[in-house]
Amino acid sequence: MSPVHLPCAVSTLARALLAGPPRPARVMAVARQALYLLPYDGDTPLAVIVPQAVRVPAAVVLPRAAGERPFDGVPVGGAGRVGDGRVAVGHLRLAVGEFWAPPRVQDTPRGPALDRLARLRPPRPLAADARPAATALVRALAHGTPSAGRRAADALVGLGPGATPSGDDFLCGLLLAARLSPLPPAWLPVLVATAEQAGTRTPPVSAALLRHAAEGHCVPQVAALLRAAATGADLAAPVTDLLAVGHSSGSDLLHGLCAGARLAGVGRSCVGGSQG
Repeated sequence: MSPVHLPCAVSTLARALLAGPPRPARVMAVARQALYLLPYDGDTPLAVIVPQAVRVPAAVVLPRAAGERPFDGVPVGGAGRVGDGRVAVGHLRLAVGEFWAPPRVQDTPRGPALDRLARLRPPRPLAADARPAATALVRALAHGTPSAGRRAADALVGLGPGATPSGDDFLCGLLLAARLSPLPPAWLPVLVATAEQAGTRTPPVSAALLRHAAEGHCVPQVAALLRAAATGADLAAPVTDLLAVGHSSGSDLLHGLCAGARLAGVGRSCVGGSQG
């Protein structure tokens, strides 16, 4: 008797992977609310998450029928399989049920989002591991050459512990702020190049998030904050929700967003001055 395949909700960013031929994968990371599978011929991990987990852009969301602790007993390095509309890992057998589209910062309503973020001061300090390098990067992007900016950005990749190091989270925030700007700042290509080539210097999970941020894809907590900032709504609740993401990831992302907003604002002021 064949096993029952539970229907799952699949990110449109993972549609091609799930629609492709079956291929082996291995478990890269396991937590209580998320598991990451890396196909053997790919470089982008597939997140398999419970409904209440943070929805990273390329995720498969389990149905509640999968239980409260669906990843118990699944070891890091364990085998899985992805493709032909299905995912198999541990005791889980999943089939595509529906698709969902991850939010993009480019879809934020028009409004003063960047101006409000530029004035916002995050309530927690940036993680100490990343603070000096982040300061050096902001300075290089504001006043240095593209090559100086690239060196400073590369120095931040992978800085800090965890599957998503603080330096990478800060870079994601900068990238998302740049994608929000109506006029892409001159330093955006520098950070995009860093994101595209980060794979060998940071964990695969974090490298994938950097690539997603380079395209403007973000977690719902960032999208909610930007929407509130654009529409003039109170920012207290969305800031609190973002700070709850990970151990320090949400806070480090917020620092990157605010720094990126200030940098983008300087560029807009310069453009406005040149036209006046």
